[in-house]
Amino acid sequence: MRKLLATAALLPALAAASPPPDSINALFAGTCMKHFYSQDNLRKAMSDMGAPEAPPDKAEFFLGGNPGKAWFVIAPSTTYVVALRDDTVCAVFAQRANPDHAHAGFSALVGTAPEPLLAAVQDATGLGPNDKHTRTMAYAWSRPEDKDELLFILTTSKSSEATAQAMASMSLVGKADSSKAIPLRGTP
Repeated sequence: MRKLLATAALLPALAAASPPPDSINALFAGTCMKHFYSQDNLRKAMSDMGAPEAPPDKAEFFLGGNPGKAWFVIAPSTTYVVALRDDTVCAVFAQRANPDHAHAGFSALVGTAPEPLLAAVQDATGLGPNDKHTRTMAYAWSRPEDKDELLFILTTSKSSEATAQAMASMSLVGKADSSKAIPLRGTP
């Protein structure tokens, strides 16, 4: 666990790399990924950016009913919400997003992990909806000997009436059953 946390120090460097072309992934990289192990810095960055904090009744939706904070980020193309739960789950929601671009950018962003971590596609069953309008995908980063892994999830909706057409999140979780993981680039 300690080595996973030390290795995660590489996240800010990864997040500072050239972002994918779609905005949800660029915002996700610059907020959740960059500040995952320094969440006070995320709170400060949101304040410094002048992002308005969501009132508790609006934040509740984005926090899944859990304690935490959420901020609105207004962009020319859409409105985003950055949500940070007190249990360290961090997510970015996009009111409008192109699902295909979001999935391609997310795969490019988290489909390869910084060494010595390995990236693996996860079975997204149970991690979010998958139907004709909504699609969920997931990746995890860890080393074989780790008991925990960083879990990245993206859910998108084709419906223009969805409250959020895209949501990207990350959390530190107990390692999933490795028989469900599909190793990716950089893995033996």
